[in-house]
Amino acid sequence: MGRDGRKSGCDKTVALVGSPNVGKTTLFNTLTGSSELVANWPGATVAVKYVKRRLNDLNVCIVDLPGTYSIHGTGPEEKVTREFILRGDADLILVLADSTNLERGIFLAIDVVELFPNTIVVLTKFDEAQKRGIKIDVEKLSRLLGVPVVGVSALTGEGVEKLRQLISAALHGATRIKPVLDVVVPPELKELHARLVKRLEAHGVKGRLAKWLAARLLEETEWAEELLKRLLPGAADEVAAEARRLAEEARRRGIEPSTAFVAAKYEIASRIVNEAVVSSHQQQPSTSPVDRVFLHPMLGPIASLASMFAVFLATYVITTGSPLDLLLDSLGFHHAAEIVTKYSLVNLVAEAMDRLAAIAMSTIPNPVIAKMIGEGVLSSGYGVGLVVSFLPLVAILMMLIGLLEDSGLVPRIAAGVDGFFRRFGVSGKAVFPAMLSLGCNVPGVLATRVLDNPLERRAVVFAVPLVPCMARFTVLMAFAHVFFPGGLRSAAVVFAIYMLSIALFLLTLRLMTRGEAVGEEFLLELPPLKKPSLKVVWWLTWDKIKHFLVRAGTVITFFSIVLWLLANYGPSGYLGDTHATSMSYASMLGRVLAPYISAIIGVGEDLAWRLGFGFIGGFVAKEVFLDALAAVAPGPKGLWSYHLTPAQALAVMVAVTLYIPCVATLSAMYSETGEKKLVLLAFIYDMVLASVAAAAVRLLAALV
Repeated sequence: MGRDGRKSGCDKTVALVGSPNVGKTTLFNTLTGSSELVANWPGATVAVKYVKRRLNDLNVCIVDLPGTYSIHGTGPEEKVTREFILRGDADLILVLADSTNLERGIFLAIDVVELFPNTIVVLTKFDEAQKRGIKIDVEKLSRLLGVPVVGVSALTGEGVEKLRQLISAALHGATRIKPVLDVVVPPELKELHARLVKRLEAHGVKGRLAKWLAARLLEETEWAEELLKRLLPGAADEVAAEARRLAEEARRRGIEPSTAFVAAKYEIASRIVNEAVVSSHQQQPSTSPVDRVFLHPMLGPIASLASMFAVFLATYVITTGSPLDLLLDSLGFHHAAEIVTKYSLVNLVAEAMDRLAAIAMSTIPNPVIAKMIGEGVLSSGYGVGLVVSFLPLVAILMMLIGLLEDSGLVPRIAAGVDGFFRRFGVSGKAVFPAMLSLGCNVPGVLATRVLDNPLERRAVVFAVPLVPCMARFTVLMAFAHVFFPGGLRSAAVVFAIYMLSIALFLLTLRLMTRGEAVGEEFLLELPPLKKPSLKVVWWLTWDKIKHFLVRAGTVITFFSIVLWLLANYGPSGYLGDTHATSMSYASMLGRVLAPYISAIIGVGEDLAWRLGFGFIGGFVAKEVFLDALAAVAPGPKGLWSYHLTPAQALAVMVAVTLYIPCVATLSAMYSETGEKKLVLLAFIYDMVLASVAAAAVRLLAALV
């Protein structure tokens, strides 16, 4: 942003910096009114996000930088944040520190203030700290740091208005910054540091930047030398050689510079916290029974899988009423069972879409256009109406995952399966792209930026499209609802396909890495277990619903019309009301894949070409697979008109889950790797894998 931000209409830029779990994205949403993804794991915000808002007389860009514990590390999170600050993109930085774990936040604040004094320290979870008996003298902390400090609770709104006032004052130059903290240098290294600063100043690097860069060069960080080359292209080698010589001199004195700098900074952070925290009567949290289960090497994976299955089952019960309707019916409450089924969320939305379709068909004067809009777009058996009728399933699933996430359970579920990832050649960080891919494969591919090892990142980019996204979840739910009725049965089928997909994802990782762990071990910070906030759960849910509705209103609407036209027109023109889809352009396209579909799915030619047309549509977007099938359905009941055996239905579900990634995912894979061969190989690999898996599942299911 900064200069670039001003080009796009931003007068000033405010950046948020904080560690994972500090509440940074929650505050970002509160300040901006946005609903960005709130997540409890590192790397969820590797891409820089910003929202433009009016603050008094200024257009302000508020930027959400990646969650990081320091700006000096070599990871992608640290690099993005550090480069953002060094480029001068920020006019003001908000450093967020967790009031319940203050020392680590103050360490990060010192990190930032060393380089960029125009900073406000924001103490998050201030209300939670007070509940725990932690009392922080905010004024004293401000004096010790030399920058404004404010305590806030983004969820309750406490302190947020005061923060806005401080931001406005700082951007107008009315806040007096007293940088009492200089660049932290251990006493035993001050002489060597001063010599290097003098060398940098002789070449034109002045003031605080010279002191800060000299400290980083003495730590011998690789990125510091790269920065030096950008600042002093002609003298970089000379200054870098001097820095290495001084670092070696320090080691001869028995001092390891990198360790000494960190220790000195922690000592200052600890002293500041000890002086600013007036009282703390909190008890040290003991390991909860939940942690003992999820972090257990044997019970952890079982508990994680059980939690995921429970989410699928609860989604079915809430949205379709099954198996509650079956239970009521078996107890003799037949009328109540009918009511539960008739007024389920899925049926209510489907009925609403059908009414809209009827209104469109009765009011649009042109009969062909009326049928195209009513039947091809709005009807619950076709087009957008078919996809939107499953919106309650998506919304409830996302809400339940949001409840787990904000309660702190999702990172524990990830930790429960973390050991498996090490066995398949990648570090535990690969958990995060995989989990993001459950929403959409595109951000899953982008999230591989958190992986430090290039081979590991390449392997995860290649394999992550095998993780079922929300679009494929919609298709699976629709098929399970039609061909495997009953909440428990439907949930079991969808869950089994998810497990198959994840197993193939892991096996593909092992194949790509040859089973050798290419990533480094990492530590996953577990946030405290807590009661979920309805506000945060809403943000999480709306983020996915918004994505779903935007796709439904744009991509799916467009292709619903295209598919309807292909199904209702042929070489002879408009096919009219005869539903002679076998004479349509759709039939001509579908018959290209018909022999292949017959061999894999085990259906006759008439169903094979219709399924083939569906798979072609699914390449654009996986939800379009349902639209395409509905457009060429062999009967008036849409998906219900396909008389597939359970084995054939399972084969279709497996194939559509695993076959070629959608266009958007393939594009993301290429943009992240720049390797056409890798993308083409993934295309072919996924197609072969889907074919083999679908055929095998059909044959096994037929034997059972």
